[in-house]
Amino acid sequence: MKLCIIGLGKIGTAMVQGILNSGLYTTNEIIGCDINVKNSKNNDEYSGIETTNDNIKGVKRADTILLAVKPQVIDHVLEEISEDVKGKLVISIAAGISNSHLKEKLPLDVRTIRVMPNTPVLVKSGISAVAAGRNATKADVKLVNKIFSGVGEVVEVEENLMDAITGLSGSGPAFIYIMIEALSDGGVLTGIPRELATKLTAQTMLGSAKMVLNTDKHPGALKDMVTSPGGTSIRGIEVLEKHGIRGILIDAVKEAALRSKELNSIK
Repeated sequence: MKLCIIGLGKIGTAMVQGILNSGLYTTNEIIGCDINVKNSKNNDEYSGIETTNDNIKGVKRADTILLAVKPQVIDHVLEEISEDVKGKLVISIAAGISNSHLKEKLPLDVRTIRVMPNTPVLVKSGISAVAAGRNATKADVKLVNKIFSGVGEVVEVEENLMDAITGLSGSGPAFIYIMIEALSDGGVLTGIPRELATKLTAQTMLGSAKMVLNTDKHPGALKDMVTSPGGTSIRGIEVLEKHGIRGILIDAVKEAALRSKELNSIK
């Protein structure tokens, strides 16, 4: 059993580390492909796996192929490896690229699975949505779950949700970073040193997220726990509502989801 990862950018590299840490594969069972890497039997820059700048070489030697490339180049990669992935499992994390799109570009006997991870996989705190495609077996889905559980949580979903998930959890970290930066700015404005303001904000965001996940309470109920009559929090919430924060965030997710759909049509 050997895994080929095509694309060793930040996400691809994080996947290598997470998979190795999980014990699912050893360094001898992973080969990484990227035009910007050197040919090496034991590349220290990538946790000791074999690396090559030849995608076809990597694909020929693997049973499972993970495509960690951008949607703008995926058709080129699919065309390049098409003849050598017959009968194999192809996993794609390219944003917006559907299983149907993969089906059009690959041989009929290829099994495909589409996954949408997010950037917190870089710190093993991501969440990845998995949607099985053509010919994918229960064993294939189980393997993909194990691969991505090495870098965070995994959920199995129907593919018709994937563009929306891309807009929410895929793009969501960018929206949250803006909120962290803005809240930190507010702290600085009120006299808190920048480094401390950022730490207070990030930890507050982290702790609040854990409250949502661990208490099973609705976010609105948790908000009410902080909001005393005539207190500080309700004064701040009044400002957020006046500026339409809910509508802004809803629109951000909607537009990101629409862009995910557009990416599937890029040739």
